Amino acid sequence: MRNPMLALSAALVTAAAFAARIEVSQDHPDALYRTGEETVFTVTVKGDDGALLRTGAAKWKLDNFGTEQLGAGRTDLAKENPFVVRGTMKAEGFLRLTVNADTNRVVWGVGYDVGKIRQDEPCPGDFDAYWTAEKKRLEREVPLDARCVRDEKLSTKAFDCYRVNFATFGGKRVYGFMAVPTDRSKAPFRVRVSVPGAGPGAVSARTTPEEIYLVMNVHCFEPAATQAEQRRLMDEQDAALVKAFALPNPKAYCSLAGIAESREAYWYHDVMLGINRAVDWVCARPDVDLGQVTYTGSSQGGGFGLFLNYLNGHFTKAFVAVCAITGHYGYKQGRQSGWPGLVMNQPRDPAKRAAAERNAAYFDGVNFAARIRHPIRFIVGFADTTCPPADVYAAYNACPSADKAILNAVGSGHSWGRWYVQHKGEPGCPDVDAWLRTK
Repeated sequence: MRNPMLALSAALVTAAAFAARIEVSQDHPDALYRTGEETVFTVTVKGDDGALLRTGAAKWKLDNFGTEQLGAGRTDLAKENPFVVRGTMKAEGFLRLTVNADTNRVVWGVGYDVGKIRQDEPCPGDFDAYWTAEKKRLEREVPLDARCVRDEKLSTKAFDCYRVNFATFGGKRVYGFMAVPTDRSKAPFRVRVSVPGAGPGAVSARTTPEEIYLVMNVHCFEPAATQAEQRRLMDEQDAALVKAFALPNPKAYCSLAGIAESREAYWYHDVMLGINRAVDWVCARPDVDLGQVTYTGSSQGGGFGLFLNYLNGHFTKAFVAVCAITGHYGYKQGRQSGWPGLVMNQPRDPAKRAAAERNAAYFDGVNFAARIRHPIRFIVGFADTTCPPADVYAAYNACPSADKAILNAVGSGHSWGRWYVQHKGEPGCPDVDAWLRTK
């Protein structure tokens, strides 16, 4: 298969320099193969001075980003450097090479019949009815109670920055920031919506030229003035959720809380619906261009992009990167599930695991992607061990949009930004921000 946005020529990935730097490439420049076809990896190990290392050894292993071990070995660098590793896959998915030399480690991935990757777990038959009913129930039971206050310290000559928050279920509120251009003569404005990646969240609004920018956190507390204070508040919230839901990891993030109890108890349930109505609120402004309402987000924000672009009918374009909260059932196919490992990181009680497995489908990015028909762009890290590439591809392949494309970041892990900056503007790596700004 060849996608509309192919990967660039094989890039090199370099680990942080200690005593060794590890570089990997593969024989297909686009890192795409057919099942049964052999991949030939070339591994080069260098010292800090850039010269080939002639002492020590490199250990390597091959797997399917999961439990299927497909090869392993140890290479004496005094005898062979660079050296070759060969491997293949008999089924669609991603072949992962992990190389360790001295204190350094590099992960590399290539795709096999990526256009055939699917999530085997069926979507619940009442998926659409459930979310339609939940949106109506929120409007019926909980007044919006929108609050919008200008923040003098965050505002500039070019933008007014507002702290915004909205009511959702359970007496909770969702919080964020909205930046509005001060030159109202340029209205109507495009709208850009974003949800941050996992972590403390936003403490201010990003500004982009001639756009209203809305960023919404997944945490139900008023954003702090600093990232350090924001993290402290997040840690307190997460600790309370760990205790309330008996999560096995004492430092578990909110993304794991409540799914083993019910769909409605899951943390993201109320947050998703609250942010959805925040988007409606912004789009009701008279200075908004409803023909240009876009979304951009990465990791947790990428997963929320799939959620919101299904839940909310205002979006006209979306860019989602290394989508988290997607591919919850990879473990059933012997591969790593997408972050946060929603089922397997629940308490070991069989009844709770079964409930989590049942409820997770209602919060899987694959099922939301399967209902998005407007223009959308994805990016996938071929070496991403947080949101594995097969799970992102499962969402991409499920998406029925006639105007979709995926950017294959060969050699990139979860932090794809550096890779994108290095290659933006080259064939196969367009300026996604410019694409979002055009009708």
